[in-house]
Amino acid sequence: MNNSNQKPGESPNKLMELMMLNILQKHGITKESVKGQVTEEQKQLIFDLLEELKQQSNALADRAKATSQNTKPK
Repeated sequence: MNNSNQKPGESPNKLMELMMLNILQKHGITKESVKGQVTEEQKQLIFDLLEELKQQSNALADRAKATSQNTKPK
C-alpha cells in the first residue's frame, strides 16, 4: 500500500488506508500471518469493502469541500 505517487487531491484515500492499517494492526493481522489463509472470496469481500469505503470517503470529502466553498465570506 504505497501512496508515494498519489495526487494531492487524493487525501481521503490516505485516510482510508490509515484506518484500515490501524484496524489490521489492532487485531494483530500481518502479511505473514494471513499468507495462504485468505480465500479468494474473502479477498474479493475485502476489495469490495475498500472500494465502498473509498466511495464514501470521496463523497464526504466532496460534501465538505462544497460546504466550505459555500460558507466562505465574499
